[in-house]
Amino acid sequence: MTSQRVEVLERVDAVAGVIERHSSWAEQHCRLHQEAYDALVAAGVPRLFLPTSLGGLEVDPVTCALACERLANADTAAAWHVMVFNVARLMAAQWPLELVEMLWGSDPDTLVAASGHTPLQAIKSGDGYVINGRQRFVSGCDHASWLLSPVMIGEVAGMAVMPLAECKIEQNWDTLGMRGSGSSDVWVNELTVPGMQVVIPEPQSSANCHYQGTLYRCPSRVVFATYVPVALSLAARSLDLVTAMVGDKTPGGSAGKVRERNIAQLHYGKALATFRSARLLFFQALEDTWARAQSRCDASPEDRADLYLAGTHAVQASSEVVRHVADIAATTMITKGQTLERIGRDMETLRHHGFVNESRYASVAQVHWGAELDYPQLLR
Repeated sequence: MTSQRVEVLERVDAVAGVIERHSSWAEQHCRLHQEAYDALVAAGVPRLFLPTSLGGLEVDPVTCALACERLANADTAAAWHVMVFNVARLMAAQWPLELVEMLWGSDPDTLVAASGHTPLQAIKSGDGYVINGRQRFVSGCDHASWLLSPVMIGEVAGMAVMPLAECKIEQNWDTLGMRGSGSSDVWVNELTVPGMQVVIPEPQSSANCHYQGTLYRCPSRVVFATYVPVALSLAARSLDLVTAMVGDKTPGGSAGKVRERNIAQLHYGKALATFRSARLLFFQALEDTWARAQSRCDASPEDRADLYLAGTHAVQASSEVVRHVADIAATTMITKGQTLERIGRDMETLRHHGFVNESRYASVAQVHWGAELDYPQLLR
């Protein structure tokens, strides 16, 4: 384990208690508590994927994933903010340097909240653009200074960075699970931004990257390291919790303990195998991605698809693990106030995320078979 990885994980462990203490508050108020947010900043979470030249940590994806996993053990919503903080920082390696300096030159902890759900409309106006529309599911918007959103400029797709102080947060995030992520909608109404704040992305390659660190030679979907581990943590915690309860739990109408029942043992064994194999595949994919980047080899379409496959499978397999645990835990899984009940809600919400829902398996097959691709983002 590298010295940087040890330091990052120690900093995360140091703030885990603060984050866990405010987990129930986040669940109730549908956003992260300010003290939890401050703890993430203190741990360096906003700077994991920021270039060192801007005061960032520029960590490898495995270190990021391990940090995210540990944070999720304290609170899934707080861990989701690993993604919230770092998506824009990873993308910014190919943005104009003037824009990057504006965002992070004086404060490397500045939060740019991002969502790619629905492109906003941007119309050229003089040297800038006028932007309108509603962006959905903007996680972390209550603590952010900027909004990053896709835009359409006529038929051309771009990305725009907008000051959240000049937008309107709808405060409509009230969901079954992942409640503390604060993923409310943001309205943008006749907002004029300078031209440099609208970027037309080029195909990703090391040739058009402003920062030459190994991290920025990775495919953009290395961002999986910032949130897929949340699902893995939910699965691992569910396995630990059900193991702790089976010695005392007696099913209704039965004299024996749950741990003596063959069907419960079967579910647990399947869940454990599913979890371990999915986690192994995911972390191996991150290691392979990093190794290619270190050797300065651009990832092939199949390489990018395989990283996507590993991330998607980690989330979907984690969901399967939690379903196995539910078959063992029975009513404990549906009783409010139980940790397993919250894990079930969070997992059900997370598995439907557009980046990693079940349909992405088909997208991977399309790449390997040379079929028409229904999800072009997979190859970025």
